[in-house]
Amino acid sequence: MPIEDYYSIIRDEIKNYFVIQSKKPFWQEMLKGTLSDEVYTYWVKVDYVYLVNFSKILALGISKGETLEEMKIMNDYLNWILNEEMMIHIEHAKKIGISETELFNCEMGPIKYSYTRHENNCANAGDLGILLSGILACIVGWPIVANILLEGQKISDNNKYKDWLNMYADDKVLKDHTDKILRIFNSYASRGNREYKDILKKNFFTGVKYETMCWDAYYNMEKWI
Repeated sequence: MPIEDYYSIIRDEIKNYFVIQSKKPFWQEMLKGTLSDEVYTYWVKVDYVYLVNFSKILALGISKGETLEEMKIMNDYLNWILNEEMMIHIEHAKKIGISETELFNCEMGPIKYSYTRHENNCANAGDLGILLSGILACIVGWPIVANILLEGQKISDNNKYKDWLNMYADDKVLKDHTDKILRIFNSYASRGNREYKDILKKNFFTGVKYETMCWDAYYNMEKWI
């Protein structure tokens, strides 16, 4: 019997938030290639620290895997985050004189920090399905928004963010990782009762709302008082 695609059901219920994200100044200026280096560097700093925390959640996810296949999928995705995605941040930081150690010790803004608390709470609240529900907005959000932006659009060859946008919109390795994560999520959802599914949905929706708020926080280079 096919596993219910619970992810697609709940994604469609909140899809308008992804459209809202695509209209944020951060994304629009990135699409045009006009996003300032200062704002982009701010994002690099706060997102790198976020990904450090994200990686620790994925590592916890490995231990929560109920099968060897689940553990391998979580491990492969963790390796991609550590050795591929985070390298984009490290390479940019080096170009502007920020060492990897300095990057590691950067501070997230209030909204980004609050977002990680939500993810950590989910990671420690239950099984692998609950853990994934807390970070799912991050896993699927970037590719969704990138594809909304690029639909019918041609990116200028001199747009310095071209490769970045194309990676999230059409990177086959990233898509493979995402598809495998979603299969795990849907598998847990299909075995859960109504209450369990409602928890998954609530966690995912909260994450999507945090992601939507974060784009303004990046653009405004939000700082603690």
